[in-house]
Amino acid sequence: MKFLPRKAFFATVILSALTSITHAANNRIITAPSCIIKLANVSAEVLARAQDILLLKVDASVIDKLSDAKHQTKTPCGGFKDVTARWNQTRAFAKQTDNASFLTDIINKPRQLHRAKSTYAIRFQTQANQLIKQLNPQRMWDSLTTFSSSKDRHADSAEGVAAANWIQSEIETAAHAAGRHDITVSFIKTTGHKQPSVVAKLGNGQGAGVVIGAHMDTTSGYYGKKPGADDDGSGSMTVLESARTIIESGATFKHPIYFIWYSAEELGLIGSQNVVAKFQQDHIPIAAVMHFDMTGFAYHNEPTIWLMKDNVDSDLTNFVDQIIKTYTGQPVKYTRCGYACSDHASWDEQGYAAALPAEARFEDTNPVMHSSQDTIDKLSITHMTDYAKIATAFAVELAEPTE
Repeated sequence: MKFLPRKAFFATVILSALTSITHAANNRIITAPSCIIKLANVSAEVLARAQDILLLKVDASVIDKLSDAKHQTKTPCGGFKDVTARWNQTRAFAKQTDNASFLTDIINKPRQLHRAKSTYAIRFQTQANQLIKQLNPQRMWDSLTTFSSSKDRHADSAEGVAAANWIQSEIETAAHAAGRHDITVSFIKTTGHKQPSVVAKLGNGQGAGVVIGAHMDTTSGYYGKKPGADDDGSGSMTVLESARTIIESGATFKHPIYFIWYSAEELGLIGSQNVVAKFQQDHIPIAAVMHFDMTGFAYHNEPTIWLMKDNVDSDLTNFVDQIIKTYTGQPVKYTRCGYACSDHASWDEQGYAAALPAEARFEDTNPVMHSSQDTIDKLSITHMTDYAKIATAFAVELAEPTE
């Protein structure tokens, strides 16, 4: 046997260790339905399977392919969750990880632990309609033009970080102009990524709060611009317009309202998982969650508001149906999108009541999302405005105005 010189030997050991660490860092642990793996046509190591949901080890380089794949079918399939952090944490406390149990714990959601009400009712039409009249659709449209003007908003890009900073600035500017001191804006770190999620808390009310959110990131613009005007610039600016309107009105509520812009949705719902974990860690009670993942594309200019049936609370969703009919006058229909299709699933998994109004039937969702063609000229300001009305009415009805 030929031995290496001492220096060469240690250099080889170090290089081998670094290579091993780098390889491990490139591995991601995800949960996903089998259909999305077939659509993406990627290789993956199956660690466990339950109810057609797979626990997989994949290389980080395939994540964008998986993100694109969930929109490549007209049949509801769903998305994927990056559960690497949870996987590593579990392994840190146990020498042997039972893969099947790990997967079962993720997909079998707990009983409804954070439910605020068993019944819902429209009670504050006067206050909600006053705020809805103050919405500024043109400002929302102009904000979307700005928000979708960069090459991308990827969670690892400078532009993605800039998008988070811009939202923070918009909220703080609105609060300062309104002379409000009950508004706080904070960042929640996204595990393994540069772009943080943005959380704006409105009010000093007590008890369980209301969450209204959207994801602000896009897929990577490395090989071509990804403006993400609809996905999910439209949802992000819908939430921003509702937040600014409520802030500027001076309205106060019995319960706090949290406006949230999530990072890294496209990478496996990482940002929203971090947000939910932070809320739980800080013992922040939440009564209801509304999520907006795309609000601007009106299929054939059809005004119907669609409600998702996946990973949502049925009673809260039925109440949102009432809100839509009461405050927009538009028809309501239901659709499905499959496993873990957006950030509401992160809340639902932990037992929070969540709802998701969608821009169209899943099969008719914007066909150019995740491409350079996802631009504002494909969208409808009228359609977006209806969703801003829904967000505002949801906040008023569940946070309960004090006047």
